[in-house]
Amino acid sequence: MDGQLKIQNQKTTAGKLLIILAAVFLLSGCASKTSTVTVTDEIINTSTESVATTDKITTSSAKNDEKNVIKPTSTKNTELAKPIVTTTLKQITVPTELELPVGFAQQAPFANWDTVHEEACEEASMIMAVRYFKDQPISEKIMEEDLQKIFKWEQDNGYQVDLMAAETIKVLKDYYGFLAKVTTEVTADRIKYELAKGNLIIVPAAGRELKNPNFKTPGPIYHMLLIKGYDETRFITNDPGTRRGNSYRYNYNDLLQAVHNWNHERAQGGMTDAEMSQGERVMIVVSR
Repeated sequence: MDGQLKIQNQKTTAGKLLIILAAVFLLSGCASKTSTVTVTDEIINTSTESVATTDKITTSSAKNDEKNVIKPTSTKNTELAKPIVTTTLKQITVPTELELPVGFAQQAPFANWDTVHEEACEEASMIMAVRYFKDQPISEKIMEEDLQKIFKWEQDNGYQVDLMAAETIKVLKDYYGFLAKVTTEVTADRIKYELAKGNLIIVPAAGRELKNPNFKTPGPIYHMLLIKGYDETRFITNDPGTRRGNSYRYNYNDLLQAVHNWNHERAQGGMTDAEMSQGERVMIVVSR
């Protein structure tokens, strides 16, 4: 009897040890799938040690030489030192797959595809991002209410129907009080890196280059959508341009090749597909 009890205790101890080892293994991240991405890291040096100047300086008269007084003869040509930006590459470990739980509603919440809602992709993308970061719910009713409010604000503040990336981050800052930045590093690695940090990505795109089969033919010439995750081959998006846009997946290359910013000057007289494809490759990073 004592022998059986001893064996049972040994089995129990071994079982507990396995559980502890498994917990340590998981907590250390050894069991999670990760991959390495390479991104650009900018270090800005704002030191004013090196000040460019063309001024001539003279010392005081012999009478005051012992005081070592220096007087500039002119300040007109003095230039303040400019920040020095050093760009380096760094490698970061990120999850192999990731999807942030961003709520979805399309830009025409009740399928009211009038001329206003057809151009509401920028606002819809912002609303989904802001509501996610604020832990607020979203629905068709809420989306429509939020859209009408932001339409009114943009009209009062002189915004045009289509928003460039820089205008979008200004709306995020001035209307919502949110931090956002535009980056020209439009790569799969950079998107994964930002998402792994908990940020969201909004991309401006030549809509017809996205080749989304759910768009009404021929598709929007200009479009914006939100990227909330990725798997090993595709980006996971909330695409407000279709009711099937919740967690819609685009192949990396298809989406990246379609990224082009709007240009108001080029759009005068109407924007063509060829002109749209000339738009700058940028994306918006939205932070909590």
